[in-house]
Amino acid sequence: MLLQIRNLLVVSGLLLAAGSALAGETPLGEIRSATTLVEILGAESAGHFENVVEPNEIIEWELYIPANYDPDSPAGLMVYVSPMDSGAIPARWKPVMDENNLIWIGANSSGNRVRVARRVSYALVAPAVAAGDYEIDESRVYVSGFSGGGRVASMVAPEYAHIFGGAIYICGVDFWGNRKPDQIEEVRANRYVFVTGRKDFNRDETRDVHRKYRKAGVNNLLLMDISGMDHTIPSAEKFAEAIAFLDDEVASPDTE
Repeated sequence: MLLQIRNLLVVSGLLLAAGSALAGETPLGEIRSATTLVEILGAESAGHFENVVEPNEIIEWELYIPANYDPDSPAGLMVYVSPMDSGAIPARWKPVMDENNLIWIGANSSGNRVRVARRVSYALVAPAVAAGDYEIDESRVYVSGFSGGGRVASMVAPEYAHIFGGAIYICGVDFWGNRKPDQIEEVRANRYVFVTGRKDFNRDETRDVHRKYRKAGVNNLLLMDISGMDHTIPSAEKFAEAIAFLDDEVASPDTE
């Protein structure tokens, strides 16, 4: 499976230069978009994914566009991998997107019951979907996920470190194991947030993977071990803190 996922790198250079998914419109707020890989990438590039996603298969996306979006000030992008069927933004995080000029995008039908290679594929093409209709700041393209979605995000972020400059792993994260990412120096230059809670059943594992990242020479790390939080998404305030770290507005702590 990992070899299949790594082979998707052949199209990664095209992911911010694709066609429109919204027929040229630029609406704001919550948007649902449906498109195919052919429409996003073109037939030739879409063919690279055909063992995972049929090129003409309809993919449904949930986007949130900040109320103050201005094409003259390109927005950052948060690609989200949900453990559930819906990729929609939690209501509590909408003001955070507005305040930080961030566009949200998540694929529907990409939850924990969906095969990993498909979920990774959706995360990889998501920047192209957003860039088809909105001006994206390529230096602020991030990936996040909760629980099983966090584990998928942790597969995507190191392997495609030239696309995703940072990641937020929420109550679920995996380490890359003995196979060091091909782009390890870019991984070390990027920024990563590990979110867990004192009552989260994945707390020990999250803290352990955080330590493994640091041992691998990745120093731009933030561990958020939130008192009273169980296996759930963090508050808007804590999510905003995580984004501030990705944007390099908060210094990396020296220790846990």
